[in-house]
Amino acid sequence: MKDVRRDLHELSRSLERIPSRNGGRQVMVIGANSGEGTSSIAASLALLMSARSSQSTWLVDLDLTGNGQYYGFQARSFANVGLPGHAYDAALNAQPFYQTVPLLRTRNGEAQRPLKMLGVHQIEGTKLFVTRFRSELLKRGQRVQINTVPDFWHNLRKIADWTIVDAPPMDVSRAALAACRHMDGVIIVVRADETRVDQITAL
Repeated sequence: MKDVRRDLHELSRSLERIPSRNGGRQVMVIGANSGEGTSSIAASLALLMSARSSQSTWLVDLDLTGNGQYYGFQARSFANVGLPGHAYDAALNAQPFYQTVPLLRTRNGEAQRPLKMLGVHQIEGTKLFVTRFRSELLKRGQRVQINTVPDFWHNLRKIADWTIVDAPPMDVSRAALAACRHMDGVIIVVRADETRVDQITAL
């Protein structure tokens, strides 16, 4: 992950012109292919927007089993930026935007209540909060997938001025397609010298 904040000031100012829908604004960052630099742009943009937030900015990592954003801040990818603090519950009293499959069942055959697996960590000295999915709680044979339920995104607008969503590229996962309908804007990241026009058009 790289710090590209100096290249994103114009983009960050343009985002402020996006009208809000019942609270904070939510923007997804996605690339057509792996290696476009999406995570660096999402993290850098989230830091810029957090400096302009009166409440908070959340950086939501849709790569739930990778948690690259959390580990990027833990590795001090950004100069003069603190480490992630202790975990808070990120459930927000809402139906989660993810689901684990298959559901675990009790001996009576009833579906077990899903665990709260999403945490959020405040980056020291900032108003930025970064998510971390507790993939260690997945049972053997379970996987996680993104759903289209809007509750989490709706409740997040109430507490975060900005939500920046780092979505995995389409050649890796279709997770973005389930969440993008809840966004106010989508930023497509491409390599000008490598990404083909047909890939951008498809995305």
